[in-house]
Amino acid sequence: MNRSIILLVYRNLVASVDKIFFVWQIVFPIIYIFIAGYSYSALLGGHGVRVGEALVTYPAYLSAGMIGFNVMNSSTVAGSIIWNDRRNGMFQQILVMPFTRVEYIISNVLTIMLMGFASASLIVLAGIPTMLGNADITPAGIAYVIYGLFAGSLFFGSVTIIISTRLKSSEGFNVIVNSVFLFFSFASSAFYPAQGVPDSLRTAFYVNPLTYVVDITRAGIFNQLAAATNTEVIVISAASAGAFLLAVMSMMRVKV
Repeated sequence: MNRSIILLVYRNLVASVDKIFFVWQIVFPIIYIFIAGYSYSALLGGHGVRVGEALVTYPAYLSAGMIGFNVMNSSTVAGSIIWNDRRNGMFQQILVMPFTRVEYIISNVLTIMLMGFASASLIVLAGIPTMLGNADITPAGIAYVIYGLFAGSLFFGSVTIIISTRLKSSEGFNVIVNSVFLFFSFASSAFYPAQGVPDSLRTAFYVNPLTYVVDITRAGIFNQLAAATNTEVIVISAASAGAFLLAVMSMMRVKV
């Protein structure tokens, strides 16, 4: 990997990432899994949720979904880093050093990937009690989970980068990002399956990239890999590549 990118990633992790935010990124999903997971499970009357051919408990279903959800939440860091760097004059200072804009973007995306993988690993460990008897981990499944997290980080990180280059206030950035991510969160299969919802809402589910991220993650965790999973991989790959290209173009237009 390019040494400049490694230096920028290190700088992001040490100086730009808020440690309290990272802790919250781990604590919130864990609390949600155990409180909402078992509370909503009672409403289901003990019935499981179907994932492919498998029937899993709702807490296990939610635990797997929260992994992808947390990757999306972690991506706000990329936009925050860029916005704060521009406000504080750090962006200009970085560009007069031996760093390019593309290296700067890649370092921000890699930063949220590392945060996403770290928080996802801790969520998996914390969620083991909910997944016992449900998860069926295989090498192929692990590969799909890792790719789902990678693609999700790339897509959502690129989205926050694009938003951060278009807005001039932190308040506007936070409002827009939170509004967009609120739609992504609840119009997806992160918290509930797409089966049985109204047709219009199901359409929104499958326009939403988060659905593909969490579906791929679940398919890997519960060993329900199928042709549909590969289709979802293709869709999220295309969406992530397109979003990253737009993010690069947006950064190229930012005036120093």
